[in-house]
Amino acid sequence: MTALLSLLDLCKRYRARRALDGLTLDMAPGEALALLGPTGAGKTTTLMAVAGLVGLDSGSVTMAGQDVTEAHPATRDVAMVFEGFNLLPALDVKGNIGFALRSPAFREAEAEIASRTGRVAELLRISHLLDRDVTTLSGGEKQRVAIARAFVRRPRLLLLDEPLSALDLKLREGLRAELRELHARDRTTMLYATHDYHGAVAIADHLAVIDGGRVRQRGSLAEILASPADMTVGRLIGSPAMAFFAARINGDHVQAEGIDLSIPLAALGGAAGATREVMLGVWPEDITLTPGPGGRISAVDNRGFEIAVQVETPAGSFRKALPEGQGFTRGDSCRITLRAGAGFLFDPATGARIPRQGGRP
Repeated sequence: MTALLSLLDLCKRYRARRALDGLTLDMAPGEALALLGPTGAGKTTTLMAVAGLVGLDSGSVTMAGQDVTEAHPATRDVAMVFEGFNLLPALDVKGNIGFALRSPAFREAEAEIASRTGRVAELLRISHLLDRDVTTLSGGEKQRVAIARAFVRRPRLLLLDEPLSALDLKLREGLRAELRELHARDRTTMLYATHDYHGAVAIADHLAVIDGGRVRQRGSLAEILASPADMTVGRLIGSPAMAFFAARINGDHVQAEGIDLSIPLAALGGAAGATREVMLGVWPEDITLTPGPGGRISAVDNRGFEIAVQVETPAGSFRKALPEGQGFTRGDSCRITLRAGAGFLFDPATGARIPRQGGRP
């Protein structure tokens, strides 16, 4: 199947800052893909390059097999939702939603505009707002209108740039579900840029982890958890994210500095070798904490039905979620135990994962 979107080796500088550094990414038709990364990773520049709103220093943008790198934005059949609402104050809600459908490029009959506007407004729960002045809406209502305006046109590709980040938690959760429902109904190809891990996994079929202007890893959440490409991916995936321990390969074991942690190297897919420094990465879900020596609880955050603890060890610190009532308080000592076979080895200099022996991921 031909990819709907192919980005090949995109490079872009803003004066001395490199925003995109050889970014390559493909999307299948009908896919919902989250571009997940921290502030400054290159997410917005990627979306703007796809939309044709920023020129590239090098690289190519291909849509449905056609090179559109130099094509005018209006010819790409792309709709974009920004973090800001960008609504037209002179028009009411229904006028804003149907605005593009009255443009020369996408003109539809008034009956069709009314029908589409009504359907998308119902899905986004804003039917009661259609006759309202947009300046009287709340932030959450304005963002619903902005999303409706993008979806109503049924574009070939929908780009969403941190569209929910300014909303409170309850509104974000509600809009995530509605975006997922809209995507399931129309199967619009959707590229969703966000720094919010929870939002990414709630909305998208697949994740593309981006940092430093490059895609570090692309795949389903299960694939990334099973085989993280590097330490950057480990730091960006999960809530809490991956725990890292400064460690050493010593013969046929991996030993962490200063704590009671010695793992057979074979359990991590490695063969016995010379002593060398490594980083041991472990998903917090594979770590068990019990009373005893090894680490110290430096902070406890109450999350309602669970707590999040910050654990300090001589080999590194990490966070882990625990059920409420686990019994740990600030200052307690804790023993750290890893699930058998859990963990990944990384090169401390480059951050790259050290491949397992025998061809395993």
